Parts: sequence; C-alpha cells; structure tokens
Amino acid sequence: MKRQLAFALATLLAAAVPFTAALAQDAGEDQVYQVDADDPVMDAAIAEAQRTLPDFLALLAEPPAGTSEFMIKYPLAGWEHIWVDNLTIEGEAIAGALANTPVEEGYQFGQRVSVPLAEISDWAYRAANGVMQGHRTTRVLLGQAPDEMAAAILADFGWD
Repeated sequence: MKRQLAFALATLLAAAVPFTAALAQDAGEDQVYQVDADDPVMDAAIAEAQRTLPDFLALLAEPPAGTSEFMIKYPLAGWEHIWVDNLTIEGEAIAGALANTPVEEGYQFGQRVSVPLAEISDWAYRAANGVMQGHRTTRVLLGQAPDEMAAAILADFGWD
C-alpha cells in the first residue's frame, strides 16, 4: 500500500520565488509524491511532528513577534497529506484552509477544513529570523524534487 503525500512546494513558494511560480504554471498542479505506507523515514518524521506538536500549538496560540506562515499537514481523506493554512485552534482541532490543490475529488484549494490534533502529520512556521521551522515531511521528500526546485526551497526556507 502507498501513502500519498502532497509535496506542493511550488504552491508554497510561488509568491516568494518567481522561478518556482513558473514551474507551477508549467506543471499545472502541485507536485505530489508517492511514499510507502510503512516508510520508516517518513514515519519517523510524522512521529517527531506529533511529538513536538504541543510546542507548535503554544506558538500558534501566542505567536512571537515576527513569526508567520503557520501551517499544518494532515491526511485528507485518510491518504493525501496536504497543507492547511490560515489556522485557528478550536479545542482539540485546528481549522484552516487547504493550501494545496487536492488530488482527492470533492475538495478544492482554499476549502475550510477542521483537523483533529491527532491527525496532524506535520507543522511549519517561519521564525522571526526568516528560517522555516518544522516541515519534517518536506525535508524527507526534498531529495525527490527536481534539483532547481530543491535549491529554491532550501534558499527560501533559509536552510542553505
């Protein structure tokens, strides 16, 4: 069985990196990569994101000055891991808008969803120093991205 993770870096970077916006237009949709359901590296990344979720939630509840771009990832329809932004904490869930174009039929970019905390597979935000934090699943998938896109991501996220 394969677990499909939405690796929609073109969407996430389109505003910040013009080169990547052109890639997104050429592709016509977000980049989506297949990952085995029992991939130990991806499973470890998701487990670490869950383990550190309370830290993320504390920052989301009271964002420090200069932090931005808070997002979570979860398995839409149980299989398509997709980013959600414009977040609000609602008890034991986080509500937000789909930040990628879903593969799963019946959903669309920008659609509001409510994600139980237990289903979050990743989280991310940009720290005041400009460096992206979290993105554990992105880090795992980065080696599968085209070299030019990976370089743009590393630079935009402050990881180079």
